[in-house]
Amino acid sequence: MLKLLRPIDSPHFQRWAPKLGSLASDIIVAAGFLWLVVHIFLTSWASEDAYITYRVIDNFDKGYGLRWNIHERVQVYTHPLWTLLHLPVYAIWKNVFHVSMALSVICSAAAIILVLCTTKKPVWITVACFFLPFYWSKAIMDYTSSGLENPLTYTLFALFGYTLIKLWGSKFFWFWCSFSVALALTNRLDTGIIYIPTLAWLVIQRWREVRWEQIFAGALPIIGWLCFSLLYYGFIFPNTKYAKLNTGMDFWLYFNQAVHYTKYFLTIDSMSAIILILVPSGLVVYAFIKRETPANQIMPWLPASIALGIYYYCFYIIYIGGDYMAGRFWALPVFAAIWLGYVFIPAKTRHDIVFTIACAIFIGHLIPKYLEDIRQNCQTCVVAKQRLLDAAWTFRHNRLVKQQYPLTFRKEGEYMFANDGRKIAEEERNTAKPMYFIGMGAFYAGPSVPLIDELGLADPLLARLPATSRQNFYIAHFKRLIPIGYNHAINTGSTERMDPSLAQYYEKLRLITSGPIFDIERLKTIILFNLGTYDHWKEDYLSRNKP
Repeated sequence: MLKLLRPIDSPHFQRWAPKLGSLASDIIVAAGFLWLVVHIFLTSWASEDAYITYRVIDNFDKGYGLRWNIHERVQVYTHPLWTLLHLPVYAIWKNVFHVSMALSVICSAAAIILVLCTTKKPVWITVACFFLPFYWSKAIMDYTSSGLENPLTYTLFALFGYTLIKLWGSKFFWFWCSFSVALALTNRLDTGIIYIPTLAWLVIQRWREVRWEQIFAGALPIIGWLCFSLLYYGFIFPNTKYAKLNTGMDFWLYFNQAVHYTKYFLTIDSMSAIILILVPSGLVVYAFIKRETPANQIMPWLPASIALGIYYYCFYIIYIGGDYMAGRFWALPVFAAIWLGYVFIPAKTRHDIVFTIACAIFIGHLIPKYLEDIRQNCQTCVVAKQRLLDAAWTFRHNRLVKQQYPLTFRKEGEYMFANDGRKIAEEERNTAKPMYFIGMGAFYAGPSVPLIDELGLADPLLARLPATSRQNFYIAHFKRLIPIGYNHAINTGSTERMDPSLAQYYEKLRLITSGPIFDIERLKTIILFNLGTYDHWKEDYLSRNKP
């Protein structure tokens, strides 16, 4: 099998193999790049969840700080770097919808450019092993926009890959390696999982050459953000971490959802699934057999360590139960797998092998279309009702391009939740209002309306209470029962109507989220709260009030 990867020089094959000059190859690559970028632009869209971040961006621009509700500091977003990237652009261009779409296209284009600059491959390999799988991957293309952090995630992984391949052995290799990972962690903390095996391998293999001062300097972005988050918000983790993972629900409910999430991915985006399964595993096997990389021995075991990181991240996806937006969390490992296959395929791979790869990718792209026909007559093929949605299709009214002929753009999203928010804005203000879907509705309600997020994503108290058992399991949507007197406490500041134990717990939490940032008592409370000193009040309340 490994012999197939060896180039051949038979006269018959050389007559069949197309010959292109460097100019023609560059034109084809440039055309492929433009084709991808134009398609990304024409299909760019914003998810309803993105408006959670948009509300924070808008509040910051209005002078309220990085807050979702202006009366408290809560980190409701999981992508600090992506959020911060919007702030200077939004200060000039007062349309957060357009700003986010523009940044998505720019970051996606930057990711493609970084991949192409990482390695120089023959044009046929570039087309077959990068352009086609990138374009036909539903997970990747759906999340080249969406208003979420995925486009920047692609760019930062591509930057990490560029550092490994192009800067290996350079004077500042350790700085750029650490810096790219630090940016990735600042963009989304849990994506660091995909980098762990490679970083561990690098340190172990080159222990005597490690430049720790460079690593520390490169890590300053994530160190700085975590210090800021602890000081400003009172916690290093986003509030969503507590709301989504500390629900009190059984692990097997999460695992069951992960099975559906994976099943949906396998059948709706089969080509991406095939690449994700075969490419990393193939390179791991190849490394064990040959004990060298297929990319001219750049460094031994590098592709295997990256492949292990990809699968490590996949296990993490299963552990957390996936997501309700099909493909969102699979997008990064699929992008990494395509990067891995493209970078480490030998430049002299036979043209018939490249052609076979292209055919396999095309067949993988067609599989979901046939499965869709089968599913029309099969009610039990994919159980996904109320569990998963094709977000790019569901939120199609949030696409930037309203129609292509003639080219017409939307000024803002047009999903129905926006109208809910506008109605709230017209009602009496300064009165706390419960809300279940907190994206577009909250954004259009405006900053003057204090909102209580029933899911706890944006509420510091509810996020730390278990979800009610009187609901269907819907991943990332874990409803909390609003405690008696909580509305009154938000409206008036008085906790007299709340349960005494919960009131004491909430007063400590409120000091952290609403008190003066540099107040000594607040700083002490941050330390004690994170150490669990006040948890006994919460436990006492829960012992008498089952959710």
